[in-house]
Amino acid sequence: MRAKVAILFAGLIVAVSPMQAHAATDTTQFDVTISIEPSCNISTGDNGVSTLAFGSHDSFQTNVAGQTNLTVTCTNGADYDLGLDAGQHASTPDDVNTRRMQGISTTPDNQSDYVPYQLYQDSARSDVWGNTIDTNTLQSTGTGAVQTHVIYGQVPSTNYTVGDYQDTVTATVTF
Repeated sequence: MRAKVAILFAGLIVAVSPMQAHAATDTTQFDVTISIEPSCNISTGDNGVSTLAFGSHDSFQTNVAGQTNLTVTCTNGADYDLGLDAGQHASTPDDVNTRRMQGISTTPDNQSDYVPYQLYQDSARSDVWGNTIDTNTLQSTGTGAVQTHVIYGQVPSTNYTVGDYQDTVTATVTF
């Protein structure tokens, strides 16, 4: 009898115990996306463009050369145009072919005097660097890292009034 009770009890436990359920599954997929927009930066100061200083010269020099660097960082694969405007003292506003530095000295007074100069994309100083896209800007493609571009300058003559001269040029990156 005990065996019957034990079997009945075991059967009862099995009957009232929850049945192990097998979970059904279903799957789906989803995309993970990002859109990287083109972006560019021109750096100034120690890590970017610095003064293009032609130095000190007597009044008998011709084709005085100088250069400086301009650094640009653009998104990898981003096409960009790098332009230089005509400066603040161009004899014809916005005409890069009339760039000139204005006198800034008061002793002797040369503030009404100008010294012409030009900026170039190449060391031969033949490709004028301007600000008109597809005409005289420097065209390049970003790498995602800093890219250094050399600005070559030239003063055709130094036969001008004694003193210091200066101009300010704006560099623009278009991407």
